[in-house]
Amino acid sequence: MKVVVQVSEKEKINQAVKSVMNLINDLGEELEEVEVVFHQSAITATIDEGIIKPLLEKKINVIACRNSLISQGINESSLVKGVKIVNSGVGEVVRRQKEGWIYLRL
Repeated sequence: MKVVVQVSEKEKINQAVKSVMNLINDLGEELEEVEVVFHQSAITATIDEGIIKPLLEKKINVIACRNSLISQGINESSLVKGVKIVNSGVGEVVRRQKEGWIYLRL
């Protein structure tokens, strides 16, 4: 299974990360790949090592939306090392769904 997780609200970042960790702990071996796409106000998570590092340590792909970085005034050089950038977070989610990934919005 491949799972793409969309996180767009700053207020939901911590709970979304907990839910992703629960997913990994529960399904572990069944998961081929997990990708968490941060955009809109949740883009701030991508500059917080305390939030992002546990995801990266579990081999989860952490994705930042460039459009959201620009709209929030966040410089790409501020991102936690290992975070990947895509032009559009919603575009990334749609691409992954088209490829057959399971979609979660947290």
